[in-house]
Amino acid sequence: MSIKAKLSWLLISWSLLTLLIANTIIYFSYMKLTENREMDNLEEIGERLLETKDVNDLFSPSMRPLFQSFVPDDGMIRILDKDHSIVFRAADEDAIMELPISDSQMNRTEMVQLDDEMVAVFTAPIYKDKNFIGTIELSKNMDDRMEDLEILLTILIGVSVLLIVMAIFFGKKTSKIFSSPISVIGETMDNIQKDGRLEKIQLRQKNGDEIYQLAANFNRMIDYLEVMFRKQEQFISDASHELKTPLTVIESYASLLKRWGKDDPKLLNEGIDAIQDESKRLKHMVEQLLDLASADQQSFKLERMNITDICKQTAKRLEAAKKRIIHVIHDSEAIFGLANKEKLVQILIILLDNALKYSEKDITLKISQDEYGPVIQIIDQGIGIPKEEIPKLFERFYRVDKARTRTTGGSGLGLSIAYLLINQSGGSISIESENEKGTTVTVSLKGK
Repeated sequence: MSIKAKLSWLLISWSLLTLLIANTIIYFSYMKLTENREMDNLEEIGERLLETKDVNDLFSPSMRPLFQSFVPDDGMIRILDKDHSIVFRAADEDAIMELPISDSQMNRTEMVQLDDEMVAVFTAPIYKDKNFIGTIELSKNMDDRMEDLEILLTILIGVSVLLIVMAIFFGKKTSKIFSSPISVIGETMDNIQKDGRLEKIQLRQKNGDEIYQLAANFNRMIDYLEVMFRKQEQFISDASHELKTPLTVIESYASLLKRWGKDDPKLLNEGIDAIQDESKRLKHMVEQLLDLASADQQSFKLERMNITDICKQTAKRLEAAKKRIIHVIHDSEAIFGLANKEKLVQILIILLDNALKYSEKDITLKISQDEYGPVIQIIDQGIGIPKEEIPKLFERFYRVDKARTRTTGGSGLGLSIAYLLINQSGGSISIESENEKGTTVTVSLKGK
């Protein structure tokens, strides 16, 4: 069953249930109200009658005209002696005279079944000097009330039928209004699946309801997917281009060596060196691509550790490998923060290696602490980066024309990897640079 049909039946069912409950309450409330009203009326007549004359006069024949005037419409009045024998009886209709005689000696008002009819009966004992001497009994046929109830029931049924028809009509209209945006979302998803083309939902005037929010979230997801697809296409294009160059060089030198390399030692050595260099660069690029994929898809555990120690150890390793000087400055020997040791070392190597590539002077690695946690700064005095290029540095395969030349061996992936790892560590990275004066890379980590 479609959501439109479910919503329609739900609205109709709730309407029917509400009508049933409301009609039941109205019907029985009216029935009880009229019943209580008739009983109160009988009690009032009986009390007035008892207050009219002395109790001895109630049994006098001269009281019959008075009794006759107190007979309720469609009712009866009876005076009984202490043995419950009828002393006087007057009725507005003959059928009610068959009402059984009550032997009660206390005030009581009740509903009594007489054949197929309901009769309201008021009974009051008559006392003289605290001695029971008889009973006065007033009764009234409730046919009028039953007729009123039948009329009320007919009205309720008629109104209910009209409301049910309206509930069905408006239920379908309402379900269509609410299900229409959902249907549009479903159709849009089907179109995306069939055509393979991302498509957004045309939103109507903003109303802030849940369906509007669902459609807005869907459109935001489409925007995100479009960005991701563009990045993926760009990544594939850039990766193909970057991989194609060393492969072309290797293929060219292999063909050259196959033809003339055996007879020309100089060409042979040149070819072997070129193939070796391009193979190393190709291997490094593949490793970076794997690192980038790993950083995109995998999470890692953060632990509280001494950031100063890790920075000093990593700088020492690079000094030995690169034969360059890295000055390590720190505010304290024990600056603690949250990090993954392996990933932090990888981040430091990427940033320090970049600084060493593009600066001939010594590098400074500074470790300090602010109110939020450890702060690591890599400071060089190299060629610098134009300000307009800084926001693009973390894009994959992006290289500043002046700085990212092939002579450095850079592929444009290092900063992308570092950026992902830092974000996954809950930290942040920023770059400040000035042409021909140097660059400062600042990494902020979480303290706890």
